[in-house]
Amino acid sequence: MTRIAPISDDPQFPQLPVVTNKAAMQDIFQRQLPGFAEGRLEIERLKLKRFTYTPGNECRLCYSLRVKDLDTGGEDEQIFFALVEPNGVTEAKYMQAQRETYVGANFGPAVHCLPQLNMILWRFPNDPKLKQLHTLVDRGALAELLQKYWQCFGLPPAAGLAGVTTTLIKYVPELRCTLRHQLALDPAGDLVVYSKTFGHRANSELVFKIMQALWKAPVFQSGEVTIPEPLFFVDEMNTLFVRGLEGVNADERLAALDLDRTAAVIGAALAGIHQCRIDDLRHRPEHYMMSQLAAAEKTLVNFDSAYKPGVEAIIRALHEKHAGLTHVAPAPIHTAFRLSQWLLVEGKLALIDFDTFLLGNPISDAASFVAHLLYLSIKGEITQEQCLSAIRHFCRAYAADAPWGLPADVLAWQTAALLVSEQAKKCIRLAKKNCRQTVGQLLSLAVNIIERKILLAQ
Repeated sequence: MTRIAPISDDPQFPQLPVVTNKAAMQDIFQRQLPGFAEGRLEIERLKLKRFTYTPGNECRLCYSLRVKDLDTGGEDEQIFFALVEPNGVTEAKYMQAQRETYVGANFGPAVHCLPQLNMILWRFPNDPKLKQLHTLVDRGALAELLQKYWQCFGLPPAAGLAGVTTTLIKYVPELRCTLRHQLALDPAGDLVVYSKTFGHRANSELVFKIMQALWKAPVFQSGEVTIPEPLFFVDEMNTLFVRGLEGVNADERLAALDLDRTAAVIGAALAGIHQCRIDDLRHRPEHYMMSQLAAAEKTLVNFDSAYKPGVEAIIRALHEKHAGLTHVAPAPIHTAFRLSQWLLVEGKLALIDFDTFLLGNPISDAASFVAHLLYLSIKGEITQEQCLSAIRHFCRAYAADAPWGLPADVLAWQTAALLVSEQAKKCIRLAKKNCRQTVGQLLSLAVNIIERKILLAQ
């Protein structure tokens, strides 16, 4: 469940206090959605599962409804994706949404418009940019698809598919969706696979090739770290399938985790990833981070003009230092490298996200991991002492296994930049709880790192 902070007044989105209020939206849905308004369906509970917001520009939400059918007594969870637009929903856009809806009503309408909120709603698995979802959640259609690729599972010749049960794992409307499929095998046994499907702008074939390259790489054949085994991809559906790994996110087990050892293992693994041969990656130019900082400045200042002097000073300092940084040759980079991308699986660590690999400065990945640890300490999930100790273990392990070492000036620059361009900006876009206080702490951290009051690589 998403817990968000109170949102400042935005003249482009006067409805934000309503659409982010669970009780208000439960009442609106119950009174106005077809099936609910007539009294056949009852909402027992509503959760806000996802919220992204750029001040003055866009707002997307995901609601989860616990619904009871009063006629049959049946109950189920139903997800709705909501797009809220500042200038209102046009009739043409709503008609287009109706034409492109494939899955009929179950618990609620497949698509619906709430004009008083400038909102269009899509009932999962309907999605305007993930139209292939209906195939992946339909048992018959999915079974037919899996049969086409049956040889990819490496099963005994006699094994057949007796049934399939699909569970939603993660859904980012219009962008991607991860599903867990438990395959019942004939004569006996189960096999768990995961599908990950993408919007048309993503290239699942390249993601699949990245996974294949990593799967065969020495770092993931060593036995201490692993990844899900890539099985096959379906080009026409922009979807890939991997063998299931059953585990829990490492950042959800912080209290029981040997954080120093975990950070060291991940540091060595990252150095190994950066030395993999991965073809066809797009190059991320060195000036990329400066453009991200400019975008973050706009978001922060639009949210609260009081941030303007501090953010401008940080960006100015980073700009002045940029030309003199130690040069590091480009390498394959993850671009979103953090503890939450790792699973704990039967005593091993497993990396699970490969969507955003590029060719770029490898120290940016190390900085991403460090920035995430610093953010965890600000949230109080780990102590400052635990954080700094884990950073030291991570940096030492990375530096020992990376041919280029770990230049302290580049790490500091990249970490400070990410605290502003990613962590602080994300606090606002996701309306994180206590976001004003957190943003202030993140900006102070960035200043201390730039001024070398905090030394990361020791």
